[in-house]
Amino acid sequence: MPATHTLTDGRTIVLHIKRNTCTHLIVRPRDGGSIYLGIPPWLPEKEWRRWLAAHENVLQDILAKGQARPRTAATAQQAAPESIWLYGRPHALASHDAADIRIVDECILLPQAAWPEQQQRLRQHLYQLAAADLLPRLNDHAQRTGLHPAATALTRAKTFWGVCRPHSGIRLNWRLIGAPPQVADYVCVHELCHLRHADHSRAFWALVDTHTPHTAAAKQWLKRHGSELFVLG
Repeated sequence: MPATHTLTDGRTIVLHIKRNTCTHLIVRPRDGGSIYLGIPPWLPEKEWRRWLAAHENVLQDILAKGQARPRTAATAQQAAPESIWLYGRPHALASHDAADIRIVDECILLPQAAWPEQQQRLRQHLYQLAAADLLPRLNDHAQRTGLHPAATALTRAKTFWGVCRPHSGIRLNWRLIGAPPQVADYVCVHELCHLRHADHSRAFWALVDTHTPHTAAAKQWLKRHGSELFVLG
């Protein structure tokens, strides 16, 4: 499986690593949420991870270039996954004869169709679930913390879990519907705290920790499983 790297804002990117004979790190864009990383055979993991942490501005530029790339035919023809994350638990995918999508126990039943059509319908269904869960969750935290954004909405972005802007408000990535509730809570609080602190200073993290006890656990979950939430594109 590809490795992952978590940025300071909590976003997780996928690293497609190749050991090669180069004498230095080679970093190239793949798409908006992942990069190719060529690593010299002599360079230990702690060293190249330290480099990634110290050059986040470089990673941001590379991710921006990757997001601008068109989807390839190989991406469009990906096979159906065996399961996807929903509310923090893996749900198996299966087909049934009904015309609607149903969630039974930990199984998602899809109408009979080729995978590209099923994939599109499933994305739409999960987006609706995200709107019904994540936006009220964000508003509840706004009421509790007294930090009120100008507006709230979902985003389909592939490079961040949430974004906060003073004038346009907060947008949450719809794919967070796959994460455990406490992880979604953390992202909500994280973005709300940016209304008071635009950076990731000590004061910012102190405010986050004041409003949620789940910071460390949530960041660890996103680091471990965040890339898996993008399986539907």
